[in-house]
Amino acid sequence: MVASTDIKFYVHTNNNAPQLQNAYGSMINVLDACLIDGIQIGVISSLTASGNTVTATFGAAHNLMQCQVIKITGAAQPEFNGEHRILTVPNSNEVTFELAAVPSVPIATGAISASLPPLGWEKPFSSTNEAGGGKAAYRSTNLLLPSRPFLRVVDELDPAYTATYAKYAKVGIVENMTDIDAMLGVQAPFDALNPNKNWVGTGSGTSAINGWAKWYYARSRENTTDGAYDHATALNGDRSYLIIGNSDVFYVLNGHTSADINNTLYSFGALESEDSAFFLGTTLYYGTASNSGRPAQFTSFSSSNVSTACMVRKKTGESYAMQSAKGFGLGVIESTISTGASNYVAVESALASDVFCVDSLNAYRGRLPIIKWLYNHRPYINHHVFYENDHAYKAINLFTATGAGQMLCKLW
Repeated sequence: MVASTDIKFYVHTNNNAPQLQNAYGSMINVLDACLIDGIQIGVISSLTASGNTVTATFGAAHNLMQCQVIKITGAAQPEFNGEHRILTVPNSNEVTFELAAVPSVPIATGAISASLPPLGWEKPFSSTNEAGGGKAAYRSTNLLLPSRPFLRVVDELDPAYTATYAKYAKVGIVENMTDIDAMLGVQAPFDALNPNKNWVGTGSGTSAINGWAKWYYARSRENTTDGAYDHATALNGDRSYLIIGNSDVFYVLNGHTSADINNTLYSFGALESEDSAFFLGTTLYYGTASNSGRPAQFTSFSSSNVSTACMVRKKTGESYAMQSAKGFGLGVIESTISTGASNYVAVESALASDVFCVDSLNAYRGRLPIIKWLYNHRPYINHHVFYENDHAYKAINLFTATGAGQMLCKLW
């Protein structure tokens, strides 16, 4: 059976992939490519089929990874065109994939090219800033979802902030929008006593407070080290990242310096739930630029249920925002195992569990799609792919509030 192409992922090493740099607008550029536009990979010199297995040969190094989804266009034989899951990467110039049936000819003809297709979201509203960066609002295009709130992203220099400081995109869930700056309905996170808390900076210098929910991408030191003040000069260079998702949800795993190999997990999308909940995984910190903590200390992926999850719930026509006091938890609903319990082993996949979201009263709100938590410290090499029970999984290193860890991403 041909593997599903619903879940897709992208990495910073892909050809023509935009980079997370020490520059405002970097996060929006990456989101645009992965969610909206796709990424052009290169020209294919030949497509050769053996049975229904096709070898695609590129004229130069393709920099693709096993299980990525590529889109073929330009083949004169339509059965070769479309989205395909990469089965193997024999060498730097070739990949293989499967067709549903043996093609009409063994060698395709035409002017053939390949791309990484986008996740298929929409970007109804945006703006640019003359000083760099801008704002963007993203939304799922899945009309079957009971609600489709916006992810609003502000990735530009705030007047209260200093250009050399740590860089991050300010993010939030907005129920409805009519323009990039016209927000309607509920938001998350939101403080009724300070409605601009998440969007407008205050103060100046090291005492500046700029934003509440943040997706960091440029800091002075890597994520594993304490003492990386937000007011310290952010380092130049390209950061590592992986984005994985589908039309309903996506996850951003990225480093904060060019030397950082420990990713912070950020996310947005629909929970697997019965009450139409959306979640936002973020660094939730409202404090001055003199903050010296690690972003992962304030993110949502932690065995100790650190608060950070924000959620919009819509049911029977009523909407409301919830800034969770608990956030994301690990394990089955009935129990939680600390990431420190690292000696559990269960066949190929070690010991893994679902990740779920609970509210401030510890009430279960839903499961996070696609990802699973690994209790072992790091049982796999980063990006290791394995197959189990008719599914494929990819192991990704990340950094949590409790230290270096690893998670599994289901590819199909």
